[in-house]
Amino acid sequence: MADEFADLPDALVKDLLDVATPVSEAVEARFQNLFRRRDSLRQKALLGNLIGRKADLDVPREPSVCAVDGSYQLHHLTALDVCAAAAVAIEGTSKEAIRYWPEPYHRLLVEAVPHASQSQLLLRGLMVAMELELAQIAPHDLVMMDGAFGSLLIYLNQGLSNIEPVDSTLASHLKRRWRDELLSTRLLRLLRSDKTIALPKYTSRNELAGVLRLDEPGTLDGRTLATLFLEPGEYTRPLEVYAEDFHLPDTYCSTEEMSDINNAMRSMRVIYYRPYPWVPALRIEIPGSIANSATRLSIALEGVYRQYFTPAVLEPYPLFLADRMVKSLGAGVNVIEQTVSQQVVEQGTDLELSMLLLQNYRTEGGRGGV
Repeated sequence: MADEFADLPDALVKDLLDVATPVSEAVEARFQNLFRRRDSLRQKALLGNLIGRKADLDVPREPSVCAVDGSYQLHHLTALDVCAAAAVAIEGTSKEAIRYWPEPYHRLLVEAVPHASQSQLLLRGLMVAMELELAQIAPHDLVMMDGAFGSLLIYLNQGLSNIEPVDSTLASHLKRRWRDELLSTRLLRLLRSDKTIALPKYTSRNELAGVLRLDEPGTLDGRTLATLFLEPGEYTRPLEVYAEDFHLPDTYCSTEEMSDINNAMRSMRVIYYRPYPWVPALRIEIPGSIANSATRLSIALEGVYRQYFTPAVLEPYPLFLADRMVKSLGAGVNVIEQTVSQQVVEQGTDLELSMLLLQNYRTEGGRGGV
């Protein structure tokens, strides 16, 4: 514990230790309140016909599964930015299903570009484009996206909305991908897919509060509520999730295309599923084509269920692996920084000035899982 406090002043450490017990007592009191409400919440869910059992669904066979996740890194050097966006697809474990992808599939873009405030937004858009590509070409029965479907649209809108002010390499990459890869069509196919689901780790949305008619809907999020009243092997019936309209710039997405995308988003549903006693309820967003088919829903739940095999992993195994891989993107960009420094120093004439221009003063990064 001493190492954890090594960089903190003594007085701040003392204050931290002083508040540890009151915070712990507050958390314990909150938990006790939740436990007292558990039976009434479950009773409300049962009376509202909100709970289903996975065991009651027919599963035709073991589905093949893969997961897709993305990441971006923006390393601000004194004279320029080193940018990277990547996406990776990982095949799940399998006992009976055929293994389609023995190696991880990935997409990667790395560029050194002038400083621009829009670079992060463009990188996010490129990351989403890569995720969409991998999700579309995956030859599996079930494709898991790390994050919410809504996040894909938000990141694409931010990226596309900031193309025009920036005449940059990143902007040209996103323009090319949108044009040549028909990203609007690819996005619509994903939103209408009967094999793609999204598993956000956290969201402020809480559809269960309205269904259960809670007195204080803002005090509990959906995953907490579902973890309280769902037993292992149970899931909630599909609920509406996206009532609002999303927007992509008119320059890149026609009114008709945007209408189709919003209709697909409005048909999206959300379920909460608790596969095992050691797993908190998972929030799973599913397209209408899955929500309206008992067979496709059973395949989705079975695919999630089979990707848990140890309490050490608190999310489906391929999502866990993909998450670990994309988190490592920053380390890879650090290696590129070192290679750039070495090249500039070897070829340059002013060593001191070169090193000043290559100083890293801030790093920004993020992942697709929102």
